[in-house]
Amino acid sequence: MKKIVLVLLLFLPTALWAQRTLDFRFDGGISWMRGGGAEGTSDRAITAIQPQVGAGLCFNFNPVFRLGLDYSYTRMLREQTRANLLPQPDGGVKGDVYRDFRTSFHGAGLSGELDLLGLGGRKKPLSLYVGSGVACLFATGNSYTIGVSNIIKPDKSGNTVHVTGHNERHGYVVPCIPLTLSLEYAFLPQVALRISSGYRFVLAGGQELSPKGQVYASVGLCFQQMK
Repeated sequence: MKKIVLVLLLFLPTALWAQRTLDFRFDGGISWMRGGGAEGTSDRAITAIQPQVGAGLCFNFNPVFRLGLDYSYTRMLREQTRANLLPQPDGGVKGDVYRDFRTSFHGAGLSGELDLLGLGGRKKPLSLYVGSGVACLFATGNSYTIGVSNIIKPDKSGNTVHVTGHNERHGYVVPCIPLTLSLEYAFLPQVALRISSGYRFVLAGGQELSPKGQVYASVGLCFQQMK
């Protein structure tokens, strides 16, 4: 049974391509992470704008509706600083003053898209797709933290300053719900310029380091068959 399912999965893209119902697209752009571990508690807020690349397969069932398999990669680099240190009972202070936070996000999802400009039933050179579906973010990375503490001697005759460093790896998988909007113009019979944007609602649950959402904008090409 497993062999039959594997053969069907391998054969399906080939069969759809032969029937001229399979398109391929790739794009690149920028993304913004918001909420959760992406923001932290920095006194000086830093906007996390990161590069993003992606690719996808589109299964066209008719001129209006298509089903897409999408993949994206985002590398988030974030430096956080904190100026306020917590006072200690002995009169000293203690706290983290710097954090280097790095995470690689691999996004994979399945979405359905509707062409609002093609509702008349005929494929046009200009298409406006809106869509939604289900997806997951697979995250791996590490955070490096520098801490400072100032310890006052009991007799108040002096103090000792300690500087510490801590490196910690992290990894998690979180589900998300994507919303997409893309404008495509077929400047050649088989090639279309694609401008897209979207938002992922990340269902982080109790995952502290996960962002609460991801916004992205990208430009790319969509290779499609003659209809």
